[in-house]
Amino acid sequence: MSDLAAIFKVSEITIRRDLDELAEDGLIERFHGGAQLAQSTGRESLFVEKGTLHAAEKEAIGAGAAALVKDEDTVLLNGGSTTLAVLRHLRQRNVRIVTNNAAAAAEFTDAVGELIIVGGEFRAKSRSLIGDLALLTLAQVHASICILGTNGMSSRTGLTTSVYAEAAINRLMVERSGGNVAVVADGSKVGVTSNFACVPLAQVRTLITDQSADPQQLAAIRAAGVRVIVSPSSAGAAGEVP
Repeated sequence: MSDLAAIFKVSEITIRRDLDELAEDGLIERFHGGAQLAQSTGRESLFVEKGTLHAAEKEAIGAGAAALVKDEDTVLLNGGSTTLAVLRHLRQRNVRIVTNNAAAAAEFTDAVGELIIVGGEFRAKSRSLIGDLALLTLAQVHASICILGTNGMSSRTGLTTSVYAEAAINRLMVERSGGNVAVVADGSKVGVTSNFACVPLAQVRTLITDQSADPQQLAAIRAAGVRVIVSPSSAGAAGEVP
């Protein structure tokens, strides 16, 4: 802040006000002590593409998220390749999984736990189930924990998604989990804002990500009260951001 004030020969108050205005316009991301250019994504990747991107990181994140789940928990999982990695690490656990991820059944063969896939309209692009029927089913669930994948997570905009219909699914999952909400997002999603607002940062308890995530964004997210767990890309113990 002081560096910018010196460069432009204005007061720090003026710099702070100008940065606030740029943040409101979505042009930058504010964090404690500074700012950076906002990252955004408007393109929705195909599910088959998502499965090959950051695959090792997603598996490590999936293991970290599964460690938050207790035996006999009822777990809400939304669509996406990262939550599918969570499911793979839970399939031999005594848990109940409720999901709109249509790809879940293929991953749950010979599993110990229970899998409930909500009904609804099938979106082939994301292999997820959406719409009124999915929402009606979710409204009957009282979950122990909700684990959400996301297209973007930012300290300024919270969770965002590229698909409007999936925002309603995610919000209801948060509501039905009693506040125990974890987000799984590889580093490419951290600091990114997608098309539609989904879940405010204040409703997120934990973020599980990987070592490629922007440290400044992680610091800002943690400053907002979110527990941040960084999973390693290779074998090793996950650690919390100090």
